[in-house]
Parts: sequence; C-alpha cells; structure tokens
Amino acid sequence: MKHYKQLDGLRFIAVLFVLIEHFAINIGRHISAGYYGVDLFFVISGFLITTILLKSKEPFWIGFKKFIGRRTLRIFPVYYLTIFVLFLLGNEYIHRYLIYCITYTFNYALVYYKIPNIAIIHFWSLCVEEQFYLFWPFVVLGLKYNMTLLKLAVFTLVFFCTAQLCLNVFPAITPYNNVGIIPQANSLGIGALGAILYIENKISITFLEKPWFEYLAFLLLLFFLSTNFNLKYIICPILSLFFVLKTVHKGFSFTLFNKLLNNSQIVYIGSISYGIYLFHLPIGYYLTEHVFNPFVWEKINFNSLGVFKKLQWHSWLIKFPIYSLLTFAIAHLSYKYFERPILSLKDKWFKYN
Repeated sequence: MKHYKQLDGLRFIAVLFVLIEHFAINIGRHISAGYYGVDLFFVISGFLITTILLKSKEPFWIGFKKFIGRRTLRIFPVYYLTIFVLFLLGNEYIHRYLIYCITYTFNYALVYYKIPNIAIIHFWSLCVEEQFYLFWPFVVLGLKYNMTLLKLAVFTLVFFCTAQLCLNVFPAITPYNNVGIIPQANSLGIGALGAILYIENKISITFLEKPWFEYLAFLLLLFFLSTNFNLKYIICPILSLFFVLKTVHKGFSFTLFNKLLNNSQIVYIGSISYGIYLFHLPIGYYLTEHVFNPFVWEKINFNSLGVFKKLQWHSWLIKFPIYSLLTFAIAHLSYKYFERPILSLKDKWFKYN
C-alpha cells in the first residue's frame, strides 16, 4: 500500500490535541482536545486498516494471519514493555489491574471498578483499537467480494454506535459509552466506510477539491469542539474523514497547513505518535508527583511575585513544553532502538504479495 506521509502529519495533529488535553488542561478542557485527538486517530486507523485489507490479494486465512502478525509486531512489544516498566516502578494501578492491561480489557475495568483519572487511563483507547483489530478483518476479508454487503455491515456498525453515543438507545451499555468498543467503533467505522468509497471511486473529486469545503470543515470542527452537543459524535468523525480524504487525494488548499503536514520533523513525530501517546501520561504523572510539585512549584512563594502570582494557577505554561519535549525524546529513543528493529521483521515474516 502506498505510504501517505501526510497522514503522519495528521497523526501529529491528533497526538498534539491529546497532549493539550493532558498537559495544558486550561486549554484542553474548553475544546474537547483529547476527545478529538483520539477520534482522529480512530478514523485514520479505520481508513488505513480497511484499505490494507481490501487491497490484500491473499486468501482469507493467510490475509488474516499476515494482518494480525503485522499489527502484533507494531503494537504489542512497546505496549507490554511499558506495562513491564510501570510494574517495576511500582505503579499501583498496573499491579491492581494487571490482567486487564495484559488482555486489552482495561477499558471495561475503568468503568466497572470506577478507576479515577490515573497515569494509565489512556490505555482505554488502545484496548478499543485492539478489540477492533480482532473482529474487523473477519468482516472485511469475509465480505470484500460482495461490496454491497460490506458497505451494509459498515453502515450498520456506524449507525448503532452513533445512535448509542447520541441517544443512549441501549441503556445497559450507556456507562461504557466513552470507552467501550461498540459505541467508540463509530469513528473506526466511519474511517472504514471512507476507505471503501474511496477505493471504489465513489468520493466526488469536486467535493474534495473545493476550497470552501475546507473552510466550512474547519469552522464546524471549531464549533463542535467548543460545545457539548451530542451531535459532535457523528459530525467530528465525518470531519476527520474529510481531512483524511483530503490528505490522501491532493492535500489542502491552505498552503501553510499543507507545508505543516509535509514538514519532515512533523511527519517524523507523527510516525512515532504511538509511542508518544503510550508514554505521555506516565511521564506526566511521574514528573508532576515526584519532581515538579515537590521540588519546583511548592518551593515558589507566589505572593512575592506581584502581578505574576496568578502563575500559581497556570503551571501548564511550564509543564506543557517540558513534558511534551521529554515525551518526544523518549518516544524517539524507543522507536529508534526498540520499535524499528522489531518493525523490520514485518516484511520478513508477514509480507503481503
């Protein structure tokens, strides 16, 4: 499959939103930054894995084995390494809920045990993606030769997931709306539907190339991210899909935005965004509890700072750049010395014909 480096640029945007949510909460809490970052990740994943599965020339079981094998090499090693390191560091929640972390079911444990906002709370989205990877190949590989049925299956998935998020049509699973595979698969499914329509050339080229659609999309995104309307659960994934389709087609009319998505540093950060996402909260929590608060913030006499004493309530101005840069650095080292050598085995062991 052709590699679209601009999609790594979009991944940078997605992980930036997540970092804003967790490291710059004074901003993030006003614009649903974390929600949209994860939503964009989901749409990109749904689009890419569906495209990969549809373009596979392999028989069903061989195609399934290669897909799962390649995903395993990408996801499992650094994920389980992170769990192992946190276990050695004595993270109480890793010790308490280890079996759920190992089995990618931590998203359900979050709700069932009412786990608070902790250093591994973001694992929920990794669980959702892994659960999606387990059943989605059966759907796509099983129905790829009957595109009408496949589109019907995807539309049904998106419809019921979106109905649950917006209307709570299934009260029994309402507590799991924000972390469960069924409601959260709406964004993954919208990405998948976009992949199917794009491969079939059912997406209007005129629609993608009109600049005013871009302006409208950005304005709608800003509006829905600053509101709490349930409608955002369908509008935001559709907007994310629009941005993905623009990226894989000819790019954006905004010259500066195109340059951003093609910038080599931005593209690289996007390519290691999995590690950034995985590491950022443990790094943030450790630094805050064991370094920043006891040795920096609590040592400052803010009352002596005059007009700057309000900085006491804006620690994010210091935390955001420091925590983000440190997370980038650790993710870079992880990718260079741990992940990339393992990823080189993908084509050796599970190469697509």
